[in-house]
Amino acid sequence: MRRAYEQVILNKGSGGVDGIELPAFKAQVEQEWPLVRQKIQEGRYEPKPVRRVAIPKPGGGLRMLGIPTLMDRMIQQAIGQVLMEEYDSTFSKSSYGFRPGRNAHQAILQAKQYMNQGYNHVVDIDLEKFFDRVNHDCLLNLLSQRIKDKPVLKLIQRYLRSGVMEGGMATVNREGTPQGGPLSPVLSNILLDKLDKELESRGHRFVRYADDLQVYVKSERSATRVLASVSCYIEKELKLVVNRTKSKVTRPWGSKLLGYSFYHRKGEIGPKIADNSIEKYKTKVREITSRSRPVAMYKRYDELRSLNRGWYNYFKLTEARDILGRLDSWVRSRLRLCYWKQWKNPRTRVQELVRLGTPEGRAYQWGNTRKGYWRTCHSPILKRALNSAFLKREGYLPLKELGTFKMFYSNVPPYTEPYVRWLEGTVQEIILHLLLNYSTSRNVLPGSELI
Repeated sequence: MRRAYEQVILNKGSGGVDGIELPAFKAQVEQEWPLVRQKIQEGRYEPKPVRRVAIPKPGGGLRMLGIPTLMDRMIQQAIGQVLMEEYDSTFSKSSYGFRPGRNAHQAILQAKQYMNQGYNHVVDIDLEKFFDRVNHDCLLNLLSQRIKDKPVLKLIQRYLRSGVMEGGMATVNREGTPQGGPLSPVLSNILLDKLDKELESRGHRFVRYADDLQVYVKSERSATRVLASVSCYIEKELKLVVNRTKSKVTRPWGSKLLGYSFYHRKGEIGPKIADNSIEKYKTKVREITSRSRPVAMYKRYDELRSLNRGWYNYFKLTEARDILGRLDSWVRSRLRLCYWKQWKNPRTRVQELVRLGTPEGRAYQWGNTRKGYWRTCHSPILKRALNSAFLKREGYLPLKELGTFKMFYSNVPPYTEPYVRWLEGTVQEIILHLLLNYSTSRNVLPGSELI
């Protein structure tokens, strides 16, 4: 339970329907945990309803999350830890989601390997609202085959049916595992492991990450047959719903997996950044660099550095320097737009342009221009004044420079031990620091880097 408590603190996050937030959680545990533990042991503990939160989905629409109270989150975390220790060693090697030592990169690399081995017809199966449609009876039946502790099973059942608080009214869940709690991922893997075992018994090559499933076969005819038979199995045995509209048979270059798509070049198939992932990145940059957002530039740079590091680290399996370069150029235009808006009136704009090395006549002409913001940001004058060297000195971390590090870790397996990944990240930061110091220490005149 101590480990579960520490994990809840580490994960941060907001509180549930009881209004208890992290700063007050330690005191709550010290005061209430003895009684809560006694109720759990006696089978009398009743979880509180989850707090409903809606977040936008990448493809449009909303994803509904259920946020448990911090106390329930700690208990769920403890149950999840025990279940993971019991089940993880028996899970399929083709399952990569929500498991220790496994990640999305391994799933993408395995998919690439299957495709290049000739299994280049993809059966893409979409489970409709999977987390909302999990059948409680089916899941509890699977759990009872391994878990013989009835109080634990009863507590899991109560968490499944704990309900949702909306508008002051609690509604009981009849199906589904609310996304947002630490118990939901491991329960989803336990349920879908039955599907994994079925696919293995049929001899299929497949990759599953949570409810994202792709099966790889050698012909279109086989793929069509597999789509029909696997969909039938899912609906009959697991009581889930297959989205017939989104599920399809396709080729690698027409498929998407975990934000990646695939290219076919010179007889080889490899991962690339999916178009919708690029659009999601641009949407986030637009939010950070919004003209209507009153925030200091250094905060924008902090957010962009965090975004770029995370985004590049996720998509570093690809050879995408051209794409990264184009994105960097677009982000720099967005940053110029922020400065232009920040300078506000013509007098300030003229002064700033002159300060950055623009001749007074040209500075006066552009400082008083009536051209729109976006058009002005693409002008040669602003590109010279606010060039890439200036923006880097101010704090912008280009995606393309992060790409410099690919040579250092492209051959490091994604399943290496945590200390290896820590060392890799530390070396990456040191090299980045040296490169930035080198580039900013050079005497770069305004206008020497037009991008």
